[in-house]
Amino acid sequence: MMKRFSWLLIALLALGLLAAQCNSTPAPTEAPAQAEPTKAPAQAEPTEAPAKEEAPAPAATEKFRVALVLPSPITDMAWGESIYDSLVRLQDELGGESAMEIVYSEGMFNVTDAAAAIRDYAANGYDLVIAHGTQYGTSLFEIAPDFPDTSFAWGTATDTGADQGLTNVFAYEARAEQGGFVNGVLAANLTKSNVVGVVGPVEAGDAKLYIDGFVAGAKYANPDITVNVSYTGSFGDTSLAAEAANTHIQAGADVLTGSAQQVVGAIGVAKEKGVLWMGTQADQSSLAADIVVATQYYDWTPTLRDMMEKHNAGTMGGEVYSLTLENGGLQMRFSDGLDADALAAAKQAEADIIAGKLDPFNPGEMSASDTGTDMSATDALDYTFDPVRVAIVMPSTTTDLAWSQSLYDSLKQIQDVVGEDKLEIAYSENMFNVTDAAAAIRDYAAEGYNLVIAHGAQYGTSLFEIAPDFPDTSFAWGTTTNTGADEGVTNVFAYEPRAEQGGYVSGVLAAHLTKSGIIGVVGPVNAGDAKLHIDGFLAGVKAVDPNIQVNVSFTGSFGDTSLAAEAANTHIQAGADVLTGSAQQVVGAIGVAKDKGIPWLGIQSDQSPLAPSTVVATDLYDWRATLLEMIKLNQAGEPGGKVLQLTLANGGQTMIYADNLPADAVAAAKQAEADIISGKITIPIE
Repeated sequence: MMKRFSWLLIALLALGLLAAQCNSTPAPTEAPAQAEPTKAPAQAEPTEAPAKEEAPAPAATEKFRVALVLPSPITDMAWGESIYDSLVRLQDELGGESAMEIVYSEGMFNVTDAAAAIRDYAANGYDLVIAHGTQYGTSLFEIAPDFPDTSFAWGTATDTGADQGLTNVFAYEARAEQGGFVNGVLAANLTKSNVVGVVGPVEAGDAKLYIDGFVAGAKYANPDITVNVSYTGSFGDTSLAAEAANTHIQAGADVLTGSAQQVVGAIGVAKEKGVLWMGTQADQSSLAADIVVATQYYDWTPTLRDMMEKHNAGTMGGEVYSLTLENGGLQMRFSDGLDADALAAAKQAEADIIAGKLDPFNPGEMSASDTGTDMSATDALDYTFDPVRVAIVMPSTTTDLAWSQSLYDSLKQIQDVVGEDKLEIAYSENMFNVTDAAAAIRDYAAEGYNLVIAHGAQYGTSLFEIAPDFPDTSFAWGTTTNTGADEGVTNVFAYEPRAEQGGYVSGVLAAHLTKSGIIGVVGPVNAGDAKLHIDGFLAGVKAVDPNIQVNVSFTGSFGDTSLAAEAANTHIQAGADVLTGSAQQVVGAIGVAKDKGIPWLGIQSDQSPLAPSTVVATDLYDWRATLLEMIKLNQAGEPGGKVLQLTLANGGQTMIYADNLPADAVAAAKQAEADIISGKITIPIE
């Protein structure tokens, strides 16, 4: 057994050395592009953003070349301008055109033309080609395999094409419901007529998120308010947007909002009629400074910077980025002279979203007067739903003290509140064989279960084959961000724990606990939430003390407890006096840690019953909010199509600390936890 494990460590070391040498990208072998790109002018003035400390710009030995394909102009005051301004801002950080080249093709409404431009840019050797629109996704996935050394990006989307074997596509999305909620709270506090109007483009993407968030925020602040929403069916038709704005004003609206490049027409009407406007995506105040009173501003700079850093480090894609209030990708900007009470209410909503006290899509029973209380996201859970049947197919047992138990325990906690007559639970455990798991998934759907959860990424292919046969059944799987939308599937939810967050906090704690300056990590497979946890853990340790040595080993198994025990022994022999790890395998590692008197930091489920004096901290997965949301969406006629994440901010991850820990170590960990929630800490993922 030792011989087998040593071979694994040697192989991983060899792979690491090989990866470290792959820092340059060979030039594409395709023919030069035919299209004439537009170069970004050197004198372009980026939209100013609030001053803040920026992360180091990506290191590169030669000019980094970025191409942007977008459906509207770079001066659209909306979607296109927001990302173009961020690129120019990043170019300025790097030192100008000598360090970074920007070209773009605008007005690419025709997808065929856009696809030709994307291919031409890749063939012309651009390092990063950004397809700034979801309509370009199909074309992008066809083009990307032909240029493996080119990084591609698209949004708003959460699908990187990993299930189709793609490794060079980034995906990005704006969680626009967050700023929409804040603007909705502000609108409800500013309106005198108690009527507000929304000019939407197409009911999809970040536009829909923004509008749904706005309506929720307005109703949250004032349940009696009237919010009239209209969709023009176009992103760019300014005359239709103007007509919609006039209709809203005639219906009594004294505050308006809307999204996409069409809103130039609506803002013109608002200016003429003296009606307040709240914007999103880009800063529209230059059109009408007196009436544009608030903006949810998209700052793509950190996202773009990270894509460039990853490309230069040899990672061409595979990452999903989200702009949020928490990470600064979304920024609220308020005009001077706003009513003090209205502004305070909006800022309180913003702070509560960042802190996880308020979910724009599930404010629960909280009211605006409750926002100053110390209420966690899970404390406000709403358990009102109709009787439902839920089935889980899982790779391990409901008592694995890890991945499977965390989900099962959360479902049981819901059942304890509502009763067995309202929530029926069935499960199949130890479904290592994917064919057997697929049969179980199909059987549960055929038996009429409302929600069937395939609790493992390995079940995805089977799930996408089964789901279309049961359109009224909701399916869910994780950890993933692919709902099958590109395959035409509409009844699948995807979920993922952002495990790097709790991993970072545990890393900070471990750095304060170690005396030897050596820490050991027992990983299962270098993928999914296990990888996120380890990446975050490494970042947390290094943030405290870059000189600490963190030894990471992957056993290649989720459930082999003997391999995990062997790995733990190896780490301890190498001097480690703190250990961590994930998956059901860690039962073996915790046993070794207990025997040797080594503290253990856990994740997923509470492992302290195994060794109360050994397990000193846990990043606990709480799936209750996720499960409740899937159940309610199913009962509302929305059987899938949404990606749900567990974070520290939304209560999906909860840090638990043992009572016997040093006070300074716990204080440092809790500070890191608070800084992640507030957005002060952004965690790099390797």
